[in-house]
Amino acid sequence: MPALEGVNGNHFHMNTRSWRLLADFIFERCADLIKGDERQGWHENYGKMISRETAIAIADRLEKLIEEGAVKRYQIELSIVNMEFYFSEENLRKFIEFCRHSGGFDIW
Repeated sequence: MPALEGVNGNHFHMNTRSWRLLADFIFERCADLIKGDERQGWHENYGKMISRETAIAIADRLEKLIEEGAVKRYQIELSIVNMEFYFSEENLRKFIEFCRHSGGFDIW
């Protein structure tokens, strides 16, 4: 189970399938925000560090995507393959809050 640990000590946990869907959603819609070394290691558990600046930029983009309805559309796409219960706006909002207050985070 992937666990994200913030620089300030807070944590964010998801099951593996949910994390993969969330990470894929982030990569598809925030690719321009995730630079260089930060693009590697999102699907592995070896302590990949994401900077504070990138975490906040991702949070800002994800909030905008919720407002624009992109999250609802993604959930509809997932429902076609019976995966919608692994990706929710509620979990996305929790991840946004984690990003905002983490100070940057490691993926374990």
